[in-house]
This record gives sequence, C-alpha cells and structure tokens, in this order.
Amino acid sequence: MATATRRTAALLAASVLALTACSGGDPETEQETSDAPSAADRLEQARTVLTDAGSVALTLTGSDLPDDVSSLVIAAEGSGTMEPAAFEGTITAKVQGIQADVPTVAVDDQLYVKLPFTPGYITTTPEDLNVPDPARLFDPEQGIVSLLSITEGAAFGEQRREEREILQEVTGTLPGQAIVDLLNVGDADATFDVTYGLVEESWQVRTVSITGPFYPPATSSYTLTLESYGEPVEVTRP
Repeated sequence: MATATRRTAALLAASVLALTACSGGDPETEQETSDAPSAADRLEQARTVLTDAGSVALTLTGSDLPDDVSSLVIAAEGSGTMEPAAFEGTITAKVQGIQADVPTVAVDDQLYVKLPFTPGYITTTPEDLNVPDPARLFDPEQGIVSLLSITEGAAFGEQRREEREILQEVTGTLPGQAIVDLLNVGDADATFDVTYGLVEESWQVRTVSITGPFYPPATSSYTLTLESYGEPVEVTRP
C-alpha cells in the first residue's frame, strides 16, 4: 500500500513538471519576453537616432488637400540641420490661389522665398504666406523629433518592405495643438492619426504619415520621408 502511494506521488510530481515545461514556465524565457522593447520604446530609440544625426534630407507630400484653401503646402523637398534649425529646398505651394514651386531658405529665424512674381528672394514670414516654417521641422526640441515623444497610444503595426529596407510601423495619435505648433495649420482641438515607418535594426525614422483636419473640416494627410541621415548640409542666406 505504501509502495502504491509513493508511485502515485511520483507520477503526480512528474505530471506537474511536464505541465510546467509545456506552459513555458521557464523564468529566463518569461524575463526575456517581458523585456522586449515596446512600441513607445522604439519611438524613443528612433528619436535618439534622429537627434544624433544632426541633419537629414526631407521629402513631404500632401494628399486629399482641399481645393477651396487659397494658401497651403502641397509638397516639399530639401535638406535641413538641427543646430541651428535650418532648411534649404523647394516647396510646392498654393500661394494666394496660384500653385508654384517656391525655392526656399529658412535660417536664423528668417524665411527667404523666391515667388513666381518676384525676380529674386524676398524676406517674409510663414504667417504672411500662411505656410509652415520649414526650419521648425528640424528643431531638436519642437520639430519632427518632438512628435516621437508625445505620440499617444503607440502600438506596433505591420512590417513592410520598401526597396532594401524592412520598416516596422508604429501607429498612434497626436494632439492637434502639436500639429498647429509645428505646421502652422490644423485644428488645435482635434486628434491626428500618425503612422511611423522605422527601419529595422538602425531604427531610423524613414516615414511619418499624419492624417487629420489640417484644413478643417476636410481630412487630409501629409507624409514625410527622411533620408541621408548625418550627411553634411550647409544652409546659408541667399
């Protein structure tokens, strides 16, 4: 009788061990899983990579833009630096109802543009043209970098391939006031959807797509593509 009892106890102990092994109860495995970077962790890592780069090439494209707005940015292409925050490139914009490619330099808190009806560059302000200050995009405290830190509800999305790179999407939302502060347009009381495309391994921010009421009540999107991290850029007054 005692022998049968001991055998039963041994069988129960073996069953418990087997169930523990099958359920993944390895403490090291559980610790490894719990330590996996979250979506917010990846955004913070990407913020550091972008800040450390100091300079970047930028392409911006707009979609679903309303036809009844007289002044807005349609697209942009150029390069910028963070220290100091500066930009040089071409902005495709509708200014007072006329669409044109506008060579633009933003440096030392000044905006220089070559409008279709001017022979050379003129000094103006983003408020006068009702367009964003492109240098602000590169500001290490208030620019694109800042969006990574204030993204709410960050979550991993899909992975996708773009040419030779694998991008991990991170989705979330941004407060409308942050969009107004950065781009000088938008509904400050609204919430904007954002999707980042982060390059696997290097964790560079390759794309930033923002959707919301940039020109309310319409819902529009702007997509930024960031490349050439850390390549030399020199922005000078025209």
